[in-house]
Amino acid sequence: MKPSLRSVFLVRSEHLNHQGHLFGGALMAEIDTVAFCLLRQEFGTRTIVTRAAEINFEKPASLGDAITFEAELGPVGTTSVRVFVRGFVQGRQICSATLVYVNLGPHGEKAPLGGPEAP
Repeated sequence: MKPSLRSVFLVRSEHLNHQGHLFGGALMAEIDTVAFCLLRQEFGTRTIVTRAAEINFEKPASLGDAITFEAELGPVGTTSVRVFVRGFVQGRQICSATLVYVNLGPHGEKAPLGGPEAP
C-alpha cells in the first residue's frame, strides 16, 4: 500500500470569492499543504519544495463545506517525488491535483532524495 494522508478543510467566509464559492487560491494553498504534510510524514525534515502543480477544479465548494482531502505518494525519483491529491465534499469529488516536489541541498541545488526517514 502506498503512503497516504487524509485531511479535512472547513470552508469559512474568509475563503470565499465574490460569487460565494471557495476561492481557487485558498484551495490551491490547502492542496499544497496537504501534499507537503504527506512528504513531511514520509521524508522528515528534508528541504522539499514545489516544482510543478497541475490542479483541476471540478465542482465548487461553498461556505460550511468540509472538504476531505486524500493525498497519495506517487513515483519517487532521484531528486523529486510526485504527490496525487483529491478533494471531496460529501462524497463528490470537487478537485484533483498532481504535484511534483524537488529536494534541495544546502546551497539550493537539487539533491538526492533518498528513501523515507525512519520514524
